[in-house]
Amino acid sequence: MRIALMTNNYKPVMGGVPISIERLARGLKELGHEVTIFAPTYKEQQEMEKDPAEENVFRYATCMKRFIGGIVLPNPFDARIEQEFRKNDYDIIHVHHPMLIGRTAVRLSRKFHIPLVFTYHTRYEQYARCYTKGICRLEKVMPLYLHTFLKHCNFVFAPTAGMQQYLTDTCHVPQDRIGVLPTGIEQENFQVSDERAARIRIQYGAVEMPLLLTVSRMANEKNVAFLLESLARMKSLYGKPFRMLLVGDGPDREALEKRSLQLGLGDDVVFTGTIPNERISAYFKAADAFLFASRTETQGIVVLEAFAGATPVIAVRASGVEDLVDDGINGILTGEDTGEYAARVTKFLNGACTYDAEEMSRNAYQKGTLYREEAVALKAVHYYNSVIAEDAIQKKRNIRLLPEG
Repeated sequence: MRIALMTNNYKPVMGGVPISIERLARGLKELGHEVTIFAPTYKEQQEMEKDPAEENVFRYATCMKRFIGGIVLPNPFDARIEQEFRKNDYDIIHVHHPMLIGRTAVRLSRKFHIPLVFTYHTRYEQYARCYTKGICRLEKVMPLYLHTFLKHCNFVFAPTAGMQQYLTDTCHVPQDRIGVLPTGIEQENFQVSDERAARIRIQYGAVEMPLLLTVSRMANEKNVAFLLESLARMKSLYGKPFRMLLVGDGPDREALEKRSLQLGLGDDVVFTGTIPNERISAYFKAADAFLFASRTETQGIVVLEAFAGATPVIAVRASGVEDLVDDGINGILTGEDTGEYAARVTKFLNGACTYDAEEMSRNAYQKGTLYREEAVALKAVHYYNSVIAEDAIQKKRNIRLLPEG
C-alpha cells in the first residue's frame, strides 16, 4: 500500500516524534510498502540531501526557522503538498500532530477520500505549562480541541495503554476507534557487544565507578534541571565517585551546564551533546542505570532503548513512563521530589534495595523485546488494513443511500 506519514517536525531535529516516524517508515518499507514522509524544511537541508533516507521525504515550506523549544514553525499551507497528493494515489494518511499539518491532513483526507489515522505523541497541555508559566490554560483547551480534531480521524493510535485511557476518558474517543501502537526499537539496540559498552566506560573514566545516563533534549519540558538537583543531593548521600552522562542538545543546554557547576557537579557530570543514532545504543548498554525525570512523555522511547541495553530505569512517576517501568521489577519509580529521587538512586548504587540489580537488568531487557521495530510495523499494517476495509464498507453504504435519479 501507499502510505503518507505527515509531521510538523522531523530530522535533523532529534526527538521522540521524528524517531518514531523514521522507525515506522523503515519498518513499513521493509515489509514492502511505499512510504512518503511529509516534513518541514530546515536550514541544514543541504547536508541532509546527501542522506539516502531523504529519497522518501517530501520537504514542505517553513514559516519560522526557530520556534518554541528551538524547533521550526512549518507552513502547512504550502501548495506543493496538495500537488504531491494529486500525483500519488495514497491508500492511507497517518498524521502525527493535531495542529498545523494535522489540519492539512484532514482537508486532504476529505478532498481525496483517503482514510486518516492519527498518533497522539505529545501532551501539549503539559508542554505549554512549561513555556507559558500558566498564562495559557491549554490543559483545559487542548482536550476540547483534540475531541473536535479526532472526530475527523478514522482511527487513533495511542503509544501506551495509559494514553489510550486518557484519550477515551478525557477526549471521548470511542473504544472501537482507538488502539495501542508504540514506537519500535531497532534490532541493533539489542545487539551491542560488551566490548563496545566497555569502551564507553573507558572513554568517560567510569571503569571503577557507577555510570549513570540520561538521553534527552536539553529543554525545560524534559525536567533535566530536576535531575541535576537530585544528583547534587545524591552526591552528598553516596559519598563516592560516580559519572553521569547527559546526552543531547537543546535551547537550555548552556544554562544547564552552568547550573551543574553551581551545584558542584563539575567533575561528576558530562554534557556530551548529541550522539548519532548508530552510536547511542552502546551508551545505554554501558550505563548501570538510566535516569529520567520528564513528565511530558506519552511513551518515553529512551526508556525502551535503555531496556534494550538491559539497563534499569529510575524515573519520576508520570503518564507514559508508568506503562513501561514496573517499580522494583525493571526499574524504580519515584515522586517528583529531589530528596526521594536522590535517596532511591543512592540505595540502588549501594545495593541496599530489596530487589536484585542483575534480575532487574534481565527484566528490563525482556520488556524491551516486546517493542522490536518489525513487530510494531506489522501491527501498524494490521490496523491500516482494518481502517481501509472499514472505510470502503462505509463508502458503499453511503452510495446505496444516495437518492435515485
